[in-house]
Amino acid sequence: MLVASDNVNGFPPGYMGHSAIVVDDSHVVEAIIIRPYIKKDTIEQFTAAHPLYAHYRPKSDEMGKGAANFALSYFAAFQDNAAKGKKNPVFSFTAKTPLDDLWESIYCSKLIWLSYYYGGHYKFYNDYFLFSPEDLETGLSQDENFTLIYKHHDFAFHLNT
Repeated sequence: MLVASDNVNGFPPGYMGHSAIVVDDSHVVEAIIIRPYIKKDTIEQFTAAHPLYAHYRPKSDEMGKGAANFALSYFAAFQDNAAKGKKNPVFSFTAKTPLDDLWESIYCSKLIWLSYYYGGHYKFYNDYFLFSPEDLETGLSQDENFTLIYKHHDFAFHLNT
């Protein structure tokens, strides 16, 4: 997983953030605020756009592969639904949609939560109604099931969201 404390939407670093799930040696799947809402892109693209990032990996290969496979399947289903004119989730931080709901709304860290919940059979703790990049960082940094691979020296969150 890649968790960034900076954001491309004009928020100062440490207040919003962004995240994506690594699905192979060079790609991520991420939820973004503009259409198509879910995309597959390169790790290089993510780290260039978000230099203030941390990289975590699950210690269990099975958990990681399950989460990555779920993210890829979800992305494929999203593309298939879009091609057929079927309903897809919109990018939204709404509190009305439960975190485990797949098709009403999506945002970056919710995509990671869903991928680990359904694909990796692992439930991340969530302290408030949204599962934010800050929640992801706080949980990962304290969870013995995950290993920190890299963290930029200026990476930090300033709010507990």
